[in-house]
Amino acid sequence: MTPREDREFLPHGRQLAVTWSIPDAAGGMTGAMLRRSRSFVRLAGAEVDVLTFDARTDYPAVRERLEARGELVPGLRIRNLYEELRGDPADAGPGTVVTQEVARGLRVEHRRADGSLAVLDEQPRNDGERRRITAFDREERPVRRWESAWACYADWIADVAGDGPAFAIVDSKTAARFMARVHLPEVVTLHVVHNAHLSGRGRPLGPLRASRRDALSRPERFDAVVFLTERQRADVVTLLGDGGNLAVVPNATPAPIDPAAPEPTADDATRDPASVVVVAGLTGRKRVHHAVEAVALAREDGVPATLRIFGSGPERARLDAAVHDRGLGEVVEFAGHRTDAAEAFAEASVTLLTSTSEGAPLVLLEAMSRGCVPIVYDIPYGPADLIEHGVDGFLVAPGDVRALADAVRHVAELPETDRARLREAARAAAARFGDAEVVARWGEVQRRAAVRHRAVPLPAFEAARLRLRRPGDRLRLSARLDGVPDGAGVLVRLERRASGVLLRRRAELRRGRVELRLTPEETAFLGEGSLHVGFVVLDGDRRAEVAAGRVHPDTRPLPRRVTAGVRSRLGRARRRG
Repeated sequence: MTPREDREFLPHGRQLAVTWSIPDAAGGMTGAMLRRSRSFVRLAGAEVDVLTFDARTDYPAVRERLEARGELVPGLRIRNLYEELRGDPADAGPGTVVTQEVARGLRVEHRRADGSLAVLDEQPRNDGERRRITAFDREERPVRRWESAWACYADWIADVAGDGPAFAIVDSKTAARFMARVHLPEVVTLHVVHNAHLSGRGRPLGPLRASRRDALSRPERFDAVVFLTERQRADVVTLLGDGGNLAVVPNATPAPIDPAAPEPTADDATRDPASVVVVAGLTGRKRVHHAVEAVALAREDGVPATLRIFGSGPERARLDAAVHDRGLGEVVEFAGHRTDAAEAFAEASVTLLTSTSEGAPLVLLEAMSRGCVPIVYDIPYGPADLIEHGVDGFLVAPGDVRALADAVRHVAELPETDRARLREAARAAAARFGDAEVVARWGEVQRRAAVRHRAVPLPAFEAARLRLRRPGDRLRLSARLDGVPDGAGVLVRLERRASGVLLRRRAELRRGRVELRLTPEETAFLGEGSLHVGFVVLDGDRRAEVAAGRVHPDTRPLPRRVTAGVRSRLGRARRRG
């Protein structure tokens, strides 16, 4: 398909996809990033640079593998920081990385193919010392030096972006840590949250995952934060408030990489009605052992279920043991990690998804687009946004393996016409998430983020007379904010840093004074003890923030506070007299 000339999908500017690396066994996040980038090239006629920051030296081979699979197309480039600092010709061969333990910490040398030193990364052992990165020319003369890794990353991004406008979509949560602090005049930053943001099972009030805290604790540092489902965005608003930059853009239904590939069948002509497939990393979060047990239970019920598992990971030995213990060696196949695993959905009857949490799992769209019926745990986030229970798939309670087995049996025992109806409904549901609709939505979000990026920051303000009171089961806050314009909104930030507990709430601002009263549930969520307090002031697209410090709530009841206040004033009066 050629770019649409009658529709401007994306705003003018360079398109950057910022990630940390391209792993050999690329997962859902990397696959989604590459698919989105190909759609930008194909539909919008944009060129996309994928920026990586890891130290691997074999990116030419990475590009060859992706090109061979059709995942890297003309107009889509993969660029690496250290590869470009080495500056070797494409045919020079790989460079080398030499790491040495020295007295101060680590000395990491990035050498060119000819052996000359290109980059020296000095990583101190003590937190108080600065990390230093130095670039060298081919005569090993220093030509550029940075006093931190993040300063080096920011300079490279600025070089890639050039003088015109650029849009940097940050997919990796590792890259998001520094991109939240990169503020370049011409670079609009948008962070995509590909997975659940909370640790534990409580929602919407729960501690942020450690890997998400830097990026999501202050989401206003990005011009936009993009979620894959409306349900996750709503949960984030409940926990962190809405600073006006939260958006939803779903993943597009993955199309076959080869456009000439035949459409997969949607009936039972080549499918065993009791065949099950799982495509997932073999990790604890994916809980693939639940799928093994569900197949075992279905077989005990008289259903001749079989299972193919595509994926690799640290849980493989545990899964082998589970298959052996349940006597399933003849009916469970481990197919390993394969780049064409999605095509197995065109052959299987159902797929199981048993994760503890997801963002918006691409495997469901891949399965449904091929007529494979999904049977999934109703977890946050994704499944309930894609599946209508009993119409195009099945949602079961998280952890209920018996319900998984019952659903496998139900599909296997359906009349063929009813199964065909399920498969057609699944394909129709997946078709709602077409490339054109998703790319157009990205264009809308980028244009809105660009307006926010250009907004003039608010003047600095100060917080004074901050008080936290907790006489009962409701925390109350009051403060004076000097320099805040009339009509501005205020988000109050309350954080217990050691545990990752963070709550942000909108508060009323009247004549420079802010008042906030939490519910008993919110107060209990924050727990006991001192809190770090801050404020974010929002005036249209303009914003400013200030950290007010660490405050211990006053838990005394009102009569005791009044008595103490009277005594304090009398004491001051006596001292003056």
